[in-house]
Amino acid sequence: MENANTYVRTLTLDEALHENPVGWFQYRLLLMCGLAFMADALEVSLLSFLATCAGADWGLSTAEEASITSVVFIGIVCGTMFWGMFADKYGRKLSYFAACGLITAGGFLSGASPSYGWLIFFRSVAGFGIGGASVPFDLLAEFLPTSHRGQFLIYIEYFWTIGSMFVAGLAWATLSQQGWRFLAYMTAIPVLFASVASYFYLPESPRWLLIKGRVAEAEEIVRAAALVNGVTMEPYRLAGVTVDELSIKDATYMDLFRDKEAMRTSIPLWIVWTMFGFTYYGIILFVGRLYSTDDDDGSDDKKCSFDYESIFINSTAEVVGCTVCALCIDRFGRVKSQTLFYLLAGFSVFLMGFETGVTAVMVVGFMARIGALAASNATWVTTPELYSTEMRTVGHSTCVAISKFGSFAAPYLVISSASDVTVGIVLCAMNVIGAVAANFLPDTTNMKMDQVDTLRSSRVSFDAKEGARHSKDGWFTGPGGGSSAEVLNALRLDSYPGGADDTSGLLAPLNERDDDGRF
Repeated sequence: MENANTYVRTLTLDEALHENPVGWFQYRLLLMCGLAFMADALEVSLLSFLATCAGADWGLSTAEEASITSVVFIGIVCGTMFWGMFADKYGRKLSYFAACGLITAGGFLSGASPSYGWLIFFRSVAGFGIGGASVPFDLLAEFLPTSHRGQFLIYIEYFWTIGSMFVAGLAWATLSQQGWRFLAYMTAIPVLFASVASYFYLPESPRWLLIKGRVAEAEEIVRAAALVNGVTMEPYRLAGVTVDELSIKDATYMDLFRDKEAMRTSIPLWIVWTMFGFTYYGIILFVGRLYSTDDDDGSDDKKCSFDYESIFINSTAEVVGCTVCALCIDRFGRVKSQTLFYLLAGFSVFLMGFETGVTAVMVVGFMARIGALAASNATWVTTPELYSTEMRTVGHSTCVAISKFGSFAAPYLVISSASDVTVGIVLCAMNVIGAVAANFLPDTTNMKMDQVDTLRSSRVSFDAKEGARHSKDGWFTGPGGGSSAEVLNALRLDSYPGGADDTSGLLAPLNERDDDGRF
């Protein structure tokens, strides 16, 4: 019989995760989430080759070629709107597995497409699955301690880079001999591996379990994760998030519109994502356009031919972009990093429109790709930190969906009769808009996710520099009606006397009840 006097600690989830040193479990989780996250890069990088080569095989018009690209983004928009709510209602693991299954099926069937119509359909299926790419990213973010979250969220971006280089290198090695169908088959294989591995090894998010009231399951997953790393945790209980019945209802997209304070953060975030979608995919397509070797030989026949070496070299710029972002994201903060990199991408792509020499195009194209990838990485890292657990995948999926409207429009600019100068100017302007919008976002550097969950739990009050009170919809306002951005910035952990590990000042007010019996 258990001793009644045995002391059992009560820990927050962040504290429990902090006791589990980073080891094999976290790297295994990174591998599974990274392979799924890579799917977006694989499919997007495939598009510039697939549209051109399928168009050459079937004699498609320019508009039809652009539609092969754009239909994927339409599928992604529909998918993100579906998978966001699905993951918040049924869990991250099931959403991950189902989305990867659709990507795999759509990828293989695209390679077997007998006609243009079928190719359009199967690409949209793959796009619908890719819409769930934000779920593994959010799952990884929810499983990491604050000390390693920024670092690992940059690590997962390397999978995007590997995916881009994989497609460019494979096209260089096989496209001329094997054709676009073989390329489509090969890009589906990494996601197939992720699907199989997730069935056996992927855990559910303990944060999602907590906000669903399934505390015992969350505790067991954290203990099992520690055991994988060779650590046996002392007895503990997880402190559940203080919520009322309304706050644990399934989040919907309308919840993002019901609070004016929430919209002050969401609107600039959506602008950044729209610009990111347009400029990142636009730059990739622009590079393919400038490196196309479809010279005029007096024939009306289209050709499937590229300067593969230059395209592959350009894709390696993403390794540099990831590394630069990793060095800056915590040192300079989320906002400054985004501003710097969007401006770098804008200036570089502007020069791409004017350069004609092979070497000059390679240099400025390389810089544009570095800036675009680093900026997008910073935006991806920031977004899940701005939403609480019960709304994280809904909020993040909304951003991804909105970005695809920009991605949808990009091919109609780049794959058109517009001059290179015009394309460069438009892409530059979009990057500048993204940089400006990023400065209206709160900086979440060093913020613990438990803080966001606690602050946005319904009807919880928190005293920070005179106090911040939640609205009825789970969002909060600052002292005297200050914006949510102001409160988030006030709560950065480095503002506490004890630094990032001192949460006493944060948690103390939660132990006190007001006259109504509420915290």
